Amino acid sequence: MAQKVRVGVLGCGEIAYWVHLPTLGRMSEVELVSAADPDPRAREQAASILKKPVLDRGEDLFARADIDAVVICAPTAFHYPLALAACAAHKHLYLEKPIAADLNSAREIVRAAADTGLVAMIGFHRRQHPAIVQARKILASGALGNISVAQTVLSEPMGSGAAEWRKHRASGGGVLLDLASHHFDLLRFLLHDEFAEAEARTASEQTECDAARVRMTTTRGIEVQSFFSCRSGLADTIQLFGERGTLKIDRFSPSVELRVPRRFGYGLRSAHLLRSRDAMRWRISKLMRPSYDPAYRRALEAFVARIQGQPREVPRLDDGLRSLEAVLAAEQSAQSGHAVTITAR
Repeated sequence: MAQKVRVGVLGCGEIAYWVHLPTLGRMSEVELVSAADPDPRAREQAASILKKPVLDRGEDLFARADIDAVVICAPTAFHYPLALAACAAHKHLYLEKPIAADLNSAREIVRAAADTGLVAMIGFHRRQHPAIVQARKILASGALGNISVAQTVLSEPMGSGAAEWRKHRASGGGVLLDLASHHFDLLRFLLHDEFAEAEARTASEQTECDAARVRMTTTRGIEVQSFFSCRSGLADTIQLFGERGTLKIDRFSPSVELRVPRRFGYGLRSAHLLRSRDAMRWRISKLMRPSYDPAYRRALEAFVARIQGQPREVPRLDDGLRSLEAVLAAEQSAQSGHAVTITAR
């Protein structure tokens, strides 16, 4: 058996408490060594999971020789200094999305991680969702033919208990940076394409930039229409329209929906799709844990496997950079009122 990967977690807020810490603690390939957070309440919650004291300074965690890798899930504004510190300490890096709040910081993170030669992964865990995995196989089979249009909706109500940093763009919040970055990455991943142009409108009703409508065009000419919100009801769908059918992906459903022309007569029919083993496992898990999402664990497992030398496909920091470029172009368009050309910089 491969040696266990010794992991430290930086940032013990909501996502770490509910997802990263308990998930890492249950992984047989991982030794969860320590965690750090400057907030006393967050440290107390994390200590209840680790059953050991939690550090108040990230520097002390980076200095530990008994830690091989770090998972950074601090607020976005801290991604840049923490990621650079991880690289300087020569630790494998799992960095939650978005990669950073601005382009220069993101590029520096990519360069610093490349210089280490270690595993560096951006936390686009939804690539590992069973429905996304199934959809990618369907697309690779050519069942839809050429894609002409994509429509996406992603809405996560913020609620009154949301962290203060999520309410302001300067601290890393805003619906484009916080939510749209997921769909921008998934569309690149599914379509094997890059974005060429963005046009957006945003609104700020309850918090800064808490809703956005975005129109994108890819380099192959695919039209993308998206709606993102921090105040509408919970939803997360991607629908792809091809010359031979349509494919709908819903994060809250274990299986995708493929609709193709009827064999006889006019209209559409649902194509019969065999559920994958992962989708079946998830469906069974949801009977006991309705809110369970296997993508988080699968992403962390892929990170650990890469550290152990296994050839696993993971989202790279470059993918985080590409997603951020699309986010910044959409933000620029919303401010200027004009479409913005996206170029890899």
